[in-house]
Amino acid sequence: MSQAAMGSGQSLSQVVSNDARLTRENITLTDQAPGRLVGIFLAIGAAGILVTLIGAQVLDVKHALAAYHVAFMGVLSICLGSLFWVMLFHILGATWSVTIRRQFENVMRAMWLCLILFLPIVILEVASQGILFSWMDKAYTQGDPVYASKSGYLNVPFFLIRAAIYFGLWLLLVRKFWSWQQEQDSTADRWLTNKARYTSAWGLVIFGLTLTFSAFDWLMSLDYHFFSTMWGVYIFAGAAYSSMAVNILIMQWLRHTGRLEGVVTTEHRHDQAKLLFTFTVFWAYIGFSQYFLIWYSNIPEETSYMLARKMFYPELTFVLVVGHFCLPFVLLLPRPAKRSSIWITIMAIGAVIIHFVDMYWIIQPMADIREMGEGVDPIGLKGAWVVAAAVVGVFGLFGAVVIRNIYSTPLVPLNDPRLGACLRHKNYV
Repeated sequence: MSQAAMGSGQSLSQVVSNDARLTRENITLTDQAPGRLVGIFLAIGAAGILVTLIGAQVLDVKHALAAYHVAFMGVLSICLGSLFWVMLFHILGATWSVTIRRQFENVMRAMWLCLILFLPIVILEVASQGILFSWMDKAYTQGDPVYASKSGYLNVPFFLIRAAIYFGLWLLLVRKFWSWQQEQDSTADRWLTNKARYTSAWGLVIFGLTLTFSAFDWLMSLDYHFFSTMWGVYIFAGAAYSSMAVNILIMQWLRHTGRLEGVVTTEHRHDQAKLLFTFTVFWAYIGFSQYFLIWYSNIPEETSYMLARKMFYPELTFVLVVGHFCLPFVLLLPRPAKRSSIWITIMAIGAVIIHFVDMYWIIQPMADIREMGEGVDPIGLKGAWVVAAAVVGVFGLFGAVVIRNIYSTPLVPLNDPRLGACLRHKNYV
């Protein structure tokens, strides 16, 4: 290590040792075993998956797989959103975010679980030649000029290659940022922060491209007739929104256990609430812009997307508009609301729930469109219990992994060169 790095390490060590807020009891959970809590989440996850399998027998395999896909995409977007926030904080040098960044890192580290959760979808779809992804069904696409024009992109070998590229790049970014953070925790090498910032510059470009094309592949191609140039931005807005909500909930839980006193304060919570509010507005802006362009152009391949939701899910559409924008906008607007621990916890819980509602609103009607074309009466909201079970199951497994990650490391990056300034953070707006 260079002398500059060693000197920096000494000064950072002094910050840690001299600040009463950075005691081991306040910034770790390593004195407790995570086994019981992890076991509860694993049991919830197993029960949810079991009910989903029962739903496949009671209803049909397509509806159960669509429910599982809702849960998978919801959890994946939370992990991707957490990776986005880590890179954004690094590239901006955001001082205030240092003490909350570790929990974004713990969530993004669950990316390997998303890869495992994705495998059943791929195996079932390829083996069955398209339960959800109708473009895999040769009988369904035969003689369809729309598919003929897209077949160079929508074919199984290229689909699998792209999926491998997406997960490979995501796991590479997660591994880089986490390995540097671990090394900095032990060596206090300040130049690792510069490495993370440099990597974030090109990492955000890779992130934007892979998130957009994975959204095309795993969501928009469920109905391959539909297309939208705003699709990637819409999915990104939901990912950033839901991952911030999950981080808020983790922070509130840690505060409830008596940790992070004076380390994550009302000032940090206020900034988190501002970002949650920001992406409430951004999601609504993108969602309305997409709707407006579809309405204005009036192209059948695009309007079918909105018509299916108007026909089968009018109540859900209303819930999404009110729950994802109207209520959060009004309830998060006042400054006191952003600084209230109880209020922001309630809003974060609502944000996570409405995020999965959004995924359900995206995925299930696309399966219904195909069923309607085949003369089958769509299940619609009658099968919502299967979706709820799948979401609880997958989120339970995800929660178990995240909790184990939280217990395995200090709750803040102890040797980040901006830690001292973060502890002094104050909001004036």
